[in-house]
Amino acid sequence: MAGRFPNSDDLESFWCTLQQELDLHRRVHPYRFDIDAHYDPTWKKLNSSHTQYGCFIERPGLFDPPFFNISPMEAYQTDPMGRLALVTAYEALEMSGSVPNRTPSSMLNRIGTFYGQTSDDWRTLNAAEKIDMYYIPGTNRAFATGRINYHFKFTGPSYDIDTACSSSFAAIQLACTSLLTKECDTTLAGGLNVMTSPDLFAGLSCANFLSITRSCKTFGDGADGFCRGDVVSTVVLKRLEDADNDQILAVVLGTATNHSSEAVSITRPHGPAQESLYRKILNQTGVDPVDVSYVEMHGTGTQAGGGTEMKSITNVFALRDQGRRQPDQLIHLGALKSNIGHGEASAGVVSLIKTVIMMQKSAITAHVGIKTTMNKQTPWLRPNGGKRRAYLNNFGASGGNTGLLLEDRPALVPTGGRDPRPSFNIDRLATYLESNPDTSLPALSYTTTARRIHYPHRVSYAVRSISETLKLLRSIQPKAIKSHPISSGKIAFAFTEQGSHYTAFGKQTF
Repeated sequence: MAGRFPNSDDLESFWCTLQQELDLHRRVHPYRFDIDAHYDPTWKKLNSSHTQYGCFIERPGLFDPPFFNISPMEAYQTDPMGRLALVTAYEALEMSGSVPNRTPSSMLNRIGTFYGQTSDDWRTLNAAEKIDMYYIPGTNRAFATGRINYHFKFTGPSYDIDTACSSSFAAIQLACTSLLTKECDTTLAGGLNVMTSPDLFAGLSCANFLSITRSCKTFGDGADGFCRGDVVSTVVLKRLEDADNDQILAVVLGTATNHSSEAVSITRPHGPAQESLYRKILNQTGVDPVDVSYVEMHGTGTQAGGGTEMKSITNVFALRDQGRRQPDQLIHLGALKSNIGHGEASAGVVSLIKTVIMMQKSAITAHVGIKTTMNKQTPWLRPNGGKRRAYLNNFGASGGNTGLLLEDRPALVPTGGRDPRPSFNIDRLATYLESNPDTSLPALSYTTTARRIHYPHRVSYAVRSISETLKLLRSIQPKAIKSHPISSGKIAFAFTEQGSHYTAFGKQTF
């Protein structure tokens, strides 16, 4: 899995955000748009927002066009969400150790992509600026997933899904269905949201979705709406029985979707529909609700939404009236939106990533939405002889509800795509080994040689221990690395324009 999050460009810094109990809302930066021209706290000005705040990815347009074989002009016209979809897909595949056509489940014709996206701000900006040949492929939603398939040469299905705020979980459910029906053997799933236009700020303000007090105070007394947030992230999914020596992070036990069609309005949450969804997933997986020890709430920070969700969760999982959950069988609740805002189409997948990391770290991070109570990080230990299970909620403003039940899961030669001195990968590996000195050397060697895509530039060394490996990596001077091509380069001819040509000019070349 991989992602770009507010103030975080990787999973480790994202975890630091959670550990430090940060609330990352901030004023809209001028490079996004001029918030002063679109802000009106009196609510009298048309097409204006009553909030000036959001949670933002740093440098969302940062992209390496040649690495992905895209021209600079096309890259410039491509929605930042589409660019980061490519980047996070690449990073997630690298982290998963998936090498195309290496194992039965990694065959290119058996890999599909499923992403959720509900906004396309970049299209509005491009239309106002300049429409050219890259306008459609750069801004149409279908191209975000299509471009991933095209670059990696996947010939499986490619879906871009919009169910509003539940889009990424709907995409993950569709990806899981594709795996279960054996349409695919490997799927990439995720969500895309980058805010570059004031229009949705204005629309959401008019509908009273957004907080006028800056941040998302999920389950707090002062909760008055959500704070919007950027998120682009990707997870790699496979059937558990097809794991080919893969690094398994967690297991999706079940997922389902229903609709709040009985609600008083299309955007209003409906408790009975939510409870029905929880019970459906528990029944299809055969899991007792008492065995669920953590719930990642949708938790948008609205009074109606928060109260309805809290009641539906306690009705199904707390089981107080039945006396089945004992005092030592705690159920912990959390809501990521109070840290990084509402990722909208990406809200589901980023909550999945958060929960998986908490399983890896054996810790449940503090909930920062309740400002008047200091709740600390809590150890999340495996029950005796059992596995930890977590339930994750993801609701859409258009009425869709999707849930996911997660369970516990049953090292490197650096490579560089273009730079003959892959110093960045070397530095990342060294940093990892410093933090994980007990890494197995055989596992490290296997992962970096057999579970990484082989790019043109690689560095290799013979070592006897992790400490020796780390010492060597830190001593490497990138400029001293010499490039030895594994195959001879191609020859290309460059000719001047026609004015200097003459009869039999080309014949002399041969």
